[in-house]
Amino acid sequence: MARIFKAEEKLSPDYIPGRLPHRDNELRLLRTFFSGVISGSSMISTRVIVTGSVGTGKSALVKLFGATAEEEARRNGVNLRFLYVNCRISKSTFVVLSRLIEQLRARIGARGFANEELLHRILNYLELKNMYAIIALDEVDLLISRGEDILYLLSRIGEEREGPPRISIILITRNPEIFDLLDESTRSSLLGNVIHLSEYDSGQLYDILKFRAEEALMPGVLLEESLRLIADLAGERGDARYALDILWRAGKYAEAENSRVITPEHVRKAAASIYPAVRREHLEFLNQHERLILLALARSLQGGQAYITTADLYQNYQLICEEYSAEPRAYTSFWEHLQRLDDLGIIRIKVRSDGIKGRRSYISLPGIPATILQAELESILRRQS
Repeated sequence: MARIFKAEEKLSPDYIPGRLPHRDNELRLLRTFFSGVISGSSMISTRVIVTGSVGTGKSALVKLFGATAEEEARRNGVNLRFLYVNCRISKSTFVVLSRLIEQLRARIGARGFANEELLHRILNYLELKNMYAIIALDEVDLLISRGEDILYLLSRIGEEREGPPRISIILITRNPEIFDLLDESTRSSLLGNVIHLSEYDSGQLYDILKFRAEEALMPGVLLEESLRLIADLAGERGDARYALDILWRAGKYAEAENSRVITPEHVRKAAASIYPAVRREHLEFLNQHERLILLALARSLQGGQAYITTADLYQNYQLICEEYSAEPRAYTSFWEHLQRLDDLGIIRIKVRSDGIKGRRSYISLPGIPATILQAELESILRRQS
């Protein structure tokens, strides 16, 4: 049987390579922000926000930085730990703090303590061990939308303690507007340093795919035209995760056919299997408010627009809810629905610069004409009313 893969795990979204093509500047910027922490000389808690659309390498960038920061700090004689928590999995302040304790391997009992007391016990442990921590909270918008107090607690940790700050934080999100939901004092303490990752173009994706293919595939199995086709397909989305998923699936199709190479036809089959055109059964699977949001989007994009801001879409969604006698969800729930629709490949969320207004999220509809989507949704909603 022909071998396609040398180390297929290196195409997994959880794999962190030794370098990230086209993210050197952002990696250097993170290193600059945390230089005082790494050298053990910082007298203030460093706080950085990393934003960008899906597949721009936010998590990989931060994890690679964390590993290199720990290593450099060790050479400087500084006991620094990088702690990473995905807030989509750890959905409350208590669970986040418990994960931090687990990663520190600290003998701290978590049960029976209020969140603030638990954080102080973590700080006591860091001081006892003369240890510093950089805490990365990925998909932090999930915690903010649920009204969790973790960011308030972390933004206040230096106020009651003397000596150097033991904790610095990195917040990762694809929705920079989510911080508008925080109270003014917490927001102002967090928004100083922002790193935005722009979407990759097809040329950059070509470089990323070539690098990862050398790590993951047997030599010579990926045809040049197949590599370029994946880069072009994924370039429309600017999404490296999507590109790597196509490459992995294309390799699996080649393997199943006992082919010695990955052909463009394998690539086309792989791309079709990831985000097939939106069909009626996909819309049936959605809940009511996801359908109402999509209907608002379909109607909004029929005047020649390619994108709509999340704020404008939310207003249109509220009007659609009134039309269908439904109680609109709060903005935080609305955003969670948008993220799910983006994860399903039905909509596309892009983060762009909006001049003096800063970074904003824009929504597009890449996989189906707006008129057809509107007709399908209205039919489903009528039937279920």
